[in-house]
Amino acid sequence: MKKRVSFLLLLAVTLATFSYAAKPGFREICREYVEKIGAGSVISGVDGWLFFKDDLQHLGAGRFWGDAAATASTANDKSTADPLPAIEEYSKLLAERGITLYLMPVPPKALIYPDKLAVTIDSKAATEELALYREFYSQLAARRVKTIDLLPKLLEHRDKAALYCRTDTHYSGAGLALFAGAAAEVLKKEAWYAALTKKTYNKSKLMVTIHGDLSQMAGGTGPEEELELAVVTGKDDGKQVESDVKSPVILLGDSHVLVFQAGGDLYAKGAGIFDHLSAELGFAVDLLGVRGSGVTPARIKLFQRAKQDAGYLEGKKALIWCFAAREFTGSGGWKKIPVAP
Repeated sequence: MKKRVSFLLLLAVTLATFSYAAKPGFREICREYVEKIGAGSVISGVDGWLFFKDDLQHLGAGRFWGDAAATASTANDKSTADPLPAIEEYSKLLAERGITLYLMPVPPKALIYPDKLAVTIDSKAATEELALYREFYSQLAARRVKTIDLLPKLLEHRDKAALYCRTDTHYSGAGLALFAGAAAEVLKKEAWYAALTKKTYNKSKLMVTIHGDLSQMAGGTGPEEELELAVVTGKDDGKQVESDVKSPVILLGDSHVLVFQAGGDLYAKGAGIFDHLSAELGFAVDLLGVRGSGVTPARIKLFQRAKQDAGYLEGKKALIWCFAAREFTGSGGWKKIPVAP
């Protein structure tokens, strides 16, 4: 009888072990979604959530720096696949001019909301990928590159409000407010901040209805999405914030620094991260955003500005570099771009 019980117990443990081993990890799940979608760009999740193929491709790539970069990256020129050398050099070039670089990547939506991909995926399924990001940030820190890591805040608040748009590739109003607050918190600790003249801003609620870019990529037949935003205006003049080319702070990036700020197909004006960061700091920052990649094109835009105006970088103290984290493995690669001529 004891032998039979032992045999059944061993069988149960073996089956459980096999079942666990056979269950694909989140990285493998992302790869499967990418393979299934083929030439498409949008993956449909649950409850109307849509995901960008390039985000899942990035999450499925695994380690994306060092020796693993060439395999993980979709860059045509594999010599530019590793993001570490380019980021480290850019930080050094800025530091030579008295400017501190703060890297502020926007993590893929699926990294924070893996459970919105499918009902069978747990909310904590992306543990391994989260650890990978933390390791990458520690590699940057070892190279004296400062990173504003939003992962802890995003995970803490993910169930309190939708931090990303369901039908769009960008963060929501609630999400961008976390980014602006985190950036402001870091900058306020700098010695130069206290001496600056401050202005008070008001925030007013704005409800907008959008057809997100992912919904449009999928044919535009999906449901509309309602978002709650906060429009920033000066307390004294009631005017929206305007970019200040003489500001000590540069906000550089892709469409994440333009969404809800530029208006038109970016849905609203006066309610983006630029507006919120300016309000948090008490002065307008200098906005340099591009609609394409926030990696090479954005840095080229800054270089061109410095080329046109020899005194542009004088008085600059900090540069917040905000872009979609999928660019770490993006097709454009990581070329080394000078800060100024």
